[in-house]
Amino acid sequence: MLLNSWLFATFMHSHLLTSKSHLLVLNLCTASLGRNLLGFPFAASSAFAKRWLFGPDACQLFAFLNQFYGIFQMTSLFSLVLERYILARHTRRERRLCFRYYWSLVALTWVNSLVFAIPPLFGYGVYSCDTTGTACMYLWPSSRASGKLLGYAIPYVLFCCVLPVVGIFYYMGKASRLESIYYRNEILREEKHLTKCIHALCVITLALWIPAALLAGIQWFPLLVFGYRPHAPPVLALIAPLTSEAATCVPVLSYLSCDARIRAALLGRMRKNYALLPPQYAMRYRRDQVCFKTL
Repeated sequence: MLLNSWLFATFMHSHLLTSKSHLLVLNLCTASLGRNLLGFPFAASSAFAKRWLFGPDACQLFAFLNQFYGIFQMTSLFSLVLERYILARHTRRERRLCFRYYWSLVALTWVNSLVFAIPPLFGYGVYSCDTTGTACMYLWPSSRASGKLLGYAIPYVLFCCVLPVVGIFYYMGKASRLESIYYRNEILREEKHLTKCIHALCVITLALWIPAALLAGIQWFPLLVFGYRPHAPPVLALIAPLTSEAATCVPVLSYLSCDARIRAALLGRMRKNYALLPPQYAMRYRRDQVCFKTL
């Protein structure tokens, strides 16, 4: 939570982060910070008590927020990778992306998350306690469930899990190929560094979500095929929420290690710490010099 608060405050404060691409980075930061602030107090206190402490209404709220921010994070990752690919295509044609495109991606992320998080509140799915009894989440329906339960589960898996993951790796490959050909000058090399940072962020985040995906598969596959809900392995049930929460810290750590401009903004947030950048970059970011032309 502190790491994401640090990144969010840096975006609000630092004039180093002026690129339009940073709007999508801020969007992902919002998802991670929201999950930390609104979900962690419920989950942490219940985990210590070894039972859900806040009643059925709070259970519905927690499950909704967990679902909303999970979809938000996945869609934000996809939008970041898609923007890197489209930017590379426009660079090849010597064209630029306008702000309307970036705001459209941000709006699409919010709308998609709301569309797939709200239906279980109205009977198109079930939010309830998980197998550990300490947290609330979306419960997968069986093959004998009503049509409206399956009618939500299948599009949810398809549009919020499968297609975004496939799209992320597809556009990562396409963007890397275009950038290796067309990104030659100094400014475009900086964009290439940001792309590598975003790709590393996506791979690490998806890797940390693997335990949660395995847990969902172990619970839903027997439910669909055999009609019963098996007990989840205790180790997997413990690891899955921990790695999902750890995934919210990945953006800050990735930017600190991979992107020079964001690293300088993060480490020098309280003062104009241009020494964190190479000298040829530092002068370009000074307020009394000519502004950096963003792509």
